[in-house]
Amino acid sequence: MNFSIIFLMITIIVAALLGQGEARWKGFKKIEKAGKRVFKAAEKGLPVVAGYAALRG
Repeated sequence: MNFSIIFLMITIIVAALLGQGEARWKGFKKIEKAGKRVFKAAEKGLPVVAGYAALRG
């Protein structure tokens, strides 16, 4: 029974923090942009690496 009460309280706290997330956490936009840059760089670089591996192997 204690676990269910603790779980309920944690769920309520997390929901309250995430409900206001867009106004508070502007840092997530920077993280998202960095992730997109890494993805695009990998998208461009992987065919080059695959081609090199095919020539070498």
